[in-house]
Amino acid sequence: MRMASDCYICILDRAKFESDLVFTDDKDKLGVVEELLGFMACHKGDVPALVGTQREKIIQRHSNNPDPYKVLKEDSNRLARELLPIAKQFYDKSENKVEALIRIAAASNSMEFGVKGHDFDNSTFGSIFASILGERFDGDLAEVEKRLSNFANIFYILDNSGEAIFDLFVIEKLRGLDKTIIIGAKSEPVLNDITAQEVQGMTEVKVVPTSPIVGISLDCIGLEALDLLFNPSWLVISKGMGNFETMSEFDSRLKGKLIYVMRAKCQPVASALEVRKGTLVVKSV
Repeated sequence: MRMASDCYICILDRAKFESDLVFTDDKDKLGVVEELLGFMACHKGDVPALVGTQREKIIQRHSNNPDPYKVLKEDSNRLARELLPIAKQFYDKSENKVEALIRIAAASNSMEFGVKGHDFDNSTFGSIFASILGERFDGDLAEVEKRLSNFANIFYILDNSGEAIFDLFVIEKLRGLDKTIIIGAKSEPVLNDITAQEVQGMTEVKVVPTSPIVGISLDCIGLEALDLLFNPSWLVISKGMGNFETMSEFDSRLKGKLIYVMRAKCQPVASALEVRKGTLVVKSV
């Protein structure tokens, strides 16, 4: 997926959001925005997630802070643990267990900061999470069920902190269906994404590092993750918009073995998926 006009505004908007997290002096914030503007002017038509990655590098370098979202990530994980009983109850009461797991995975992708037009805050998410689980979602559930039945092995690529707590619940239920699962997570901090090191302390499931960027890049992905991605015996479940933005550049090579799960939080992603903005999405490739 390539940059749309909305992407430029969103990327800058998020730069301001993140700069407010780490800087108090407006001169420092201006330095970030001006450098980012220069980069975007020279990289028209790139993948939005890769331009967003450069934004993260600029902010990390200017602030000398390798993980600007650290506190928000910890708060998100704490909130998710508090809300997990709601997800468990939703699953227990659902007649279609696979659909319930997909809904939990997609609804939890709402936990994302700084996306223009997407209203999320740790302090208010708890009051709406139960209703999100019941929202309509767009996608071919029958095809997802078929693939989950046909594949014994699943490479489950995580996205955000907080959200990952719900993903671990989904993963445990999938393991209960006799699935072998390996988790993919970021190799180092970027945005509010959870890292492989952070996930390893939360689960006994094997975790492999993916990329140190927003989304997945074949140019810098870990070798073990790369092998799982293209191994025909492994189904890939990919969470979130950043992974979709980058993987859609090469997902024709993953036909029949890739499932995207997310909330389409911005118009360019929604348009690429041919759904309404804000929709919970499960898309088979």
